[in-house]
Amino acid sequence: MSAAPLSEPSAAPGAPLISSATPTGTSMTGETGTGEIVAALRQRVTQGDTLPLAWRLEQLDRLETLCAEGEDAVLAALAADLGKPPVEAFFELVAVRQEIRLTRAKLRRWLAPRPAAVPLSLQPGRAETQAQPLGCVLIIGPWNYPFHLLLQPLVSALAAGNTAVLKPSEHAPATGALLAELVARHLDPGVVRLVQGDGQVAQELLQLRFDHIFFTGGERVGRLVLAAAAPHLTPVTLELGGKSPAVVLADADLETTAKRLVWGKSINGGQTCVAPDHLLVEEPIRQELVGRLSSRITACFGADPLQSPDLARIVNRAQFERLSALLEGARQRGQILFGGQSDPERLRIAP
Repeated sequence: MSAAPLSEPSAAPGAPLISSATPTGTSMTGETGTGEIVAALRQRVTQGDTLPLAWRLEQLDRLETLCAEGEDAVLAALAADLGKPPVEAFFELVAVRQEIRLTRAKLRRWLAPRPAAVPLSLQPGRAETQAQPLGCVLIIGPWNYPFHLLLQPLVSALAAGNTAVLKPSEHAPATGALLAELVARHLDPGVVRLVQGDGQVAQELLQLRFDHIFFTGGERVGRLVLAAAAPHLTPVTLELGGKSPAVVLADADLETTAKRLVWGKSINGGQTCVAPDHLLVEEPIRQELVGRLSSRITACFGADPLQSPDLARIVNRAQFERLSALLEGARQRGQILFGGQSDPERLRIAP
């Protein structure tokens, strides 16, 4: 078996904020004055347009229509960018739809004022907490789930009465181009704008004052996003990668454990931030678990996983070469227990 460590496409120190496969950035909308566009989006919030429940529900309806009408095109774009099999790609659509439905069902209660305690000196006065929109939110999405992890945060932003600027990853260009088309067709341009471009475009966006920034990606870029937000005291949500060990104890059901581990590690070609990175296994069950994992990989992907229609590919050549170098080092040390074959032409690595 082989590990496929996950990170953003590698960049050298001093490289642009978000490393890019393209030489230059593209403008936000084809218009001048990106700062003015952000100000106009914020104005929709400050003048109270976004406060009514009906407005927020309308935005969720628009987003659900986007998912429904763009379904086939989304599956094709994810296949083009990451070689995602249709079932895996469909998960991205399902995740956004589930978020919309849950939010729609809970939104009225979430918007209701909540009683707040008052000190004795102010009684018999009463107080309540009323949630208010922040303003214009910047959402920067990752390349590994480029549809799901860009639009799922947008659901919450719109439900909370905010406007938004979206920045999809340039490392998933087919999905980014499709999202630009779908957003322009289904969402109000006075509410949501989408930016396409490389690291320079991301840097320019981060120089602007947003009211919240939501970034999904790696730790290195997360630090840079946080630093860029600091001059404006902009609140930031960082959804970063990390290490995800799995602990297997001697009394575990090893067949079920193998199924779950192989699925969790192999989905999206291993390019998932919460995929199990390494196993901590009690010694008495080590060999049996290795055997069951090997059998499960074969059951899922066949005797030659590189030919399987159910195996996604690595996002780009830089990532493929980085992972291949790690695997070669492990192979030379005798650490590959099963699998790990690769196909440089199709950027595939077997589990």
